[in-house]
Parts: sequence; structure tokens; C-alpha cells
Amino acid sequence: MFILVSNDDGITAPGLSVLVRAVGDLGELAVAAPDSPQSAMAHSITLHHPLTVKRARLADAGGIEGMAIDGRPADCVRLAVRNLLPARPDVVLSGINAGANVGINVFYSGTVAAAAEGAMFGIPSVAFSLAIENGQVDPDALIKAGEHCRAVLDVLLERGLAPGELVNVNIPAPGKGLPRGVRVCEQSDAEVLDRYVLEESSPAGDRYRLGDDYDFHDPHHASDVVLLREGYITVTPLRISLTDRDKLRDFPAEWLG
Repeated sequence: MFILVSNDDGITAPGLSVLVRAVGDLGELAVAAPDSPQSAMAHSITLHHPLTVKRARLADAGGIEGMAIDGRPADCVRLAVRNLLPARPDVVLSGINAGANVGINVFYSGTVAAAAEGAMFGIPSVAFSLAIENGQVDPDALIKAGEHCRAVLDVLLERGLAPGELVNVNIPAPGKGLPRGVRVCEQSDAEVLDRYVLEESSPAGDRYRLGDDYDFHDPHHASDVVLLREGYITVTPLRISLTDRDKLRDFPAEWLG
């Protein structure tokens, strides 16, 4: 098996190294990741300047080197598949992200975007994220998360990942008795409760910054937001097409304007 590993936290992020170590015995690995953190860059790609690729050694990964690219997560996967790899990957893995990617935050996530880019090539792809508390990533918790990611991946591979299949996996923050198990569930569509903070007001204009704290108001008991909060590993199948198929059937086959 030939596996491409990427992320959005950057080539030196500890979560990337943990994921590489967790799956290293499954086959041949290639790593292509941003040269700097690219969180919340969503599925953007670079259009107006060339991309630079450099070799970089991953931290604590047994001397493994990867390709550091000065672009977005989607750039890294796209350039790797199009130009940099000797063969087409069998699987694309993204993560382990420092922070959960559930609910509508999936739309903003660079971690999910890297996996989604793989799925757009028809390659089965999985995104992995770890919920954290107080903005801190505990190294031991990250290693344990790597074990959980591998366990979930083993089940997905045994079940059989279809071409272009996209799966989003979130691991709960460490705690006594956690995780409580694994749940396959839907992505929440609940509103994110956040706010912008006024940092400066001047004649030149007002400057706002998105606050660090946010929450979800989610009444759906079976969503990724709720189940992750309850301590479960969440596994959510996603799709590239955003077409509302139910609404599609409500429109006439031919638009009569």
C-alpha cells in the first residue's frame, strides 16, 4: 500500500509525526505538508505565485523526511499527486490535527481539505483530529490518539474504502474512561457560537479579531458535535458534492424562466 500523509498544522507538527509512526508499517509512505501552520485555510489553493518544495525532516519520526510546501493543505496533496510522487497513492491520510474538526467547522478545516483533495482524485481519504482543552496538546495524549487513529483506520481498510471515499475522524480530549467507544454519526449543521473582538478603533478604521472561544448549540443527539463532547470517537462519512439532492427533485428538469 502506498500512503500519502498530509496535514494543516505544518511539516514540523507533532501530530503529523505521530500519524506517520502509527501507520508506518502499512506500506510505503510519502509526506507532503505545508511548511508553516495553515489552520482554517479550508479548501483554498494557491493561484498567484509558484509553490516551493523543500525536503524537511519530521520531528520524532525516526529520521523520516517529507516534502515541505509553501502552500495550503489542498496544494500539498494536489501537487504531490500531480507531480511529486512516483505513483498514485492508494490512500490519503491527513492529521493528526491539534483540535477537533466537527460540525460546520469542517468547511473551514485545512485538515479535512487535504483529505478532500485526495478524494477529488478518486483516492480514499481519511482526516484525523484530536480535541484539545485550553489550547494545549499533551504529548502522551497525542501518542494515544495515534493508536486510536490506527485502530479506526484498520477497521476502515478491512471494511474496504471505496475510490473517492472521504471519512472524518475525531478523537475526544483525554479524560478518565475516555474514549467511551466509537460512533459512526452525521455531521452537525448547528450554528457555531463565536464572536469578533474589537481590538482597535481609529479614524483609519475599526480592527476586529475572531475570538478564540466558540461553542455549538446543537440539539441533534446523534451528531459528531454531541457525541464527541460525550467522549466518543466520531467517524463521519463525507461527500465532495454539495448538491442538495432532495431539493434538486423539487425543481423542473428544464428551467422555464
